[in-house]
Amino acid sequence: MTIMLLTMQYASKQSRAKRRWRFRGICADARTLGVHRNSLYKMLAGIWKLKTLRSRYDALKREQASQGKATGKGEVR
Repeated sequence: MTIMLLTMQYASKQSRAKRRWRFRGICADARTLGVHRNSLYKMLAGIWKLKTLRSRYDALKREQASQGKATGKGEVR
């Protein structure tokens, strides 16, 4: 029983290390675009083909990139 508990604890720590962001800042971008973050995620992941949302998202990223270069803040994704 003790061995089983130790393995379960190790497995939970190991799974946390695998997590990473696929689309950093997706919540703020979704809020700016006026859509739910799940809709934006599914569009970016290629699950949904939403042409208008894709064009709006690309325009938002271009605008953010130009503002970032002009002000010298942060890096562009």
